[in-house]
Amino acid sequence: MSFVIRVVCIYSLSGDRRDVEFRGSGLNVLTGSAKTGKSSIVDILDYCFGRSECNVAEGTIRRHVSWFGVEIGSGPDLLFIARRNPGVGVRTSPDIYVRRGHHHRLPDHSELRKNITEAALINFLTRFVGIAENENRPASETRPPLQANIRHALLLCFQRQDEIASRDRLFHRQGEPFVASAIRDTLPYFLGAVDENHFINQYRLDEARKRLRELETHKEALARTTSESLRRLRQILLDARRVGLISADFDSHNVEHVLSELRRVTTLDVRSPTLPVDGNVTVDVESDLQILRNQLQEVQNDIRATRRFIHERTEYSQEVSEQRARLISLELYTGKTGTDHVCPVCETHLADPSPSADDLLSALRSIEAQLGVVESEEPHLLQRLDALEKRRRTILDAIVTTQHDLERLYADDERTRILRDHVIEQARVVGRISAFLDQTSMSVENDDLDRHISDAKRNVEILERLVDTDERHERVRTFLNLVATYITEYAGILDLEHSEQKVRIDSRRLTVVADTLDGPIPLSRIGSGENWVGYHVVALLALHRWFRGQQRPVPGMMILDQPSQAHYPPEADQDGSIDVLQDADRRAVRALFRLMFDVGRDLGPGFQLIVLDHAHIDEEWFEGAIVEEWRGGIALVPADWIDE
Repeated sequence: MSFVIRVVCIYSLSGDRRDVEFRGSGLNVLTGSAKTGKSSIVDILDYCFGRSECNVAEGTIRRHVSWFGVEIGSGPDLLFIARRNPGVGVRTSPDIYVRRGHHHRLPDHSELRKNITEAALINFLTRFVGIAENENRPASETRPPLQANIRHALLLCFQRQDEIASRDRLFHRQGEPFVASAIRDTLPYFLGAVDENHFINQYRLDEARKRLRELETHKEALARTTSESLRRLRQILLDARRVGLISADFDSHNVEHVLSELRRVTTLDVRSPTLPVDGNVTVDVESDLQILRNQLQEVQNDIRATRRFIHERTEYSQEVSEQRARLISLELYTGKTGTDHVCPVCETHLADPSPSADDLLSALRSIEAQLGVVESEEPHLLQRLDALEKRRRTILDAIVTTQHDLERLYADDERTRILRDHVIEQARVVGRISAFLDQTSMSVENDDLDRHISDAKRNVEILERLVDTDERHERVRTFLNLVATYITEYAGILDLEHSEQKVRIDSRRLTVVADTLDGPIPLSRIGSGENWVGYHVVALLALHRWFRGQQRPVPGMMILDQPSQAHYPPEADQDGSIDVLQDADRRAVRALFRLMFDVGRDLGPGFQLIVLDHAHIDEEWFEGAIVEEWRGGIALVPADWIDE
């Protein structure tokens, strides 16, 4: 998958929108005079595609634009992204708007609002372009692993005016900190030298290595602790004998036999020892005391329940009494009004019929009957409460007496205290035995540890062969050699220096290298701006030809700013005509644009080459590639926005 640019737009402070539309394939030329905003297209796109800082130059655009926007397409799938202009002197804005799907128009200014974060935008675009889960592991481990995303892919798509003519740097932002290493780490993935199976095997290898380290660490721990464990084992065995957990004549010569006996000891219930016969009295008294406490708890629960019931009955009785008081007034009249529509007291005509006197009297009698039942139960409840209180006092007296007896027994029976201390000491020894068994791994299952380690090593070796770093490097070299055939072909068309030799991309130094009889010559040692610009153009064209042929997840676009600068500097611009140039320069400019036109046409749908330049070649093929021409007052920012 990939995507191309459909529209770049800007919004004014008052909400107007300016659109710059591009064709979905082939050469797109945006030509015009200097200072019209052409170069800002690169920075606007870079910012909308998730760059943390807005690098649009301070000036007219930063002062008069409120939002930047871009609509991209991946086949039938459309995505619109807008970012708020941070304004003059401000580096960035957190406001990002995203809309996906087909719509009959671009969003209005009033629709723009933050609905996604910068990190989420990068993840979303990474999936949109088709970049799968991946990870590069630097062999030196001097830096952490890196996952390729949309920001890394765009480094292969943009060329600013100062980058396309550089003799030292081939790719976008290559001179910034950490960017060069990121290009080196992600280029194998974008070339297709590693695929999804590689990352699955890499994960399995990580897990296998982790398992092997665990087994080897376990074995080393056993070796370090064997002598210490035996010493502790002898000490624990002596402690168990001293407190009577193990008999004195136990055979302690077999280690496994000792460990088995210690495991048995940990299952003993040392909290309930068998007391001597003379101690049965104390046990019986303790049991009686516990029974009395349980009985006291039950009686107290009954008292609380009875009091709660009496309280609820009293509240119910009060409520019923109030109802009876309201109905008692019925005794004041006979109810002989002859109709239910006349008030029985004042004989006023009523809109709604009132209850008859008989009905009200019947209700009164019912309430009085219920109240009588409740009041009849009160003596029984009070009697029960009194009986419970007496029983509670009786139990309390018995508890006090029993506690005194028990205290006297404790004071008289020193053997009970000694036995209690002995039980505590046994519990401590059992605790030490449990801790020792948890920390010691001298069991039969560890006899197979060496076999497990051997199996784990074989598994790691198999996976290492599947994730062969040398093989990956060889695939990168092979693919770049194939790309080199395209570079050499294009360089020959432009008649660049050393184009008769093989010209390739050096993935380590990130530059173009010509392999000559005198040795490899990097771009920095090839003279003239024409060669520097030319090799930037042909190297990127060759890479994108490879990306399209292999269907790699790199955006299907290249954006070049001022590729004609070596022959047609801004000061020579006269309405874009190249007729003012010397014959050699004019031919070079035409050849450069014709190469871009032909490659863009040959790569077909899904590849788009956007060129921002001063030049205007008066030929039909070039005229047909122009999307807009910014001259005579026409620029990215309309003049009326500035007037406002």
